Amino acid sequence: MSEFDFSKCPHCNCKHFYRQKDFNKVIGCFVILTGAVFVPFTYGLSLLLVAVIDWFLYKRVADEAVCYKCREEFKNIEIPDNIKPFDHHIAELYEEPD
Repeated sequence: MSEFDFSKCPHCNCKHFYRQKDFNKVIGCFVILTGAVFVPFTYGLSLLLVAVIDWFLYKRVADEAVCYKCREEFKNIEIPDNIKPFDHHIAELYEEPD
C-alpha cells in the first residue's frame, strides 16, 4: 500500500489519530461471553482459556490507525510510533454536541 504520513486525515483534515487492534469487536465479545457462560462448569478455568486466547490474538493481530474526527480506519499500513492508543481527552475535542 502507498506510504501515508499521518499529518492529516485525507477525508476530514483532522490531525489526530489513535491506534487500535484490527479485530472484530463482536467476535471478541463472543469469546469473552462464552468463557463467562462456562465458568460454573469449568470452575473458572474457562476464563483462563479465554485469557490465553486473548493474549494470543493480541500478539498476532495487526494495529490500525483511526481518525478521531471521522473514525476513518487506516489498515495494512505502517503506523508510526507517535500514534498512541485512544485518549479520551483528545476524543472530547471532536465530540458532537447533542
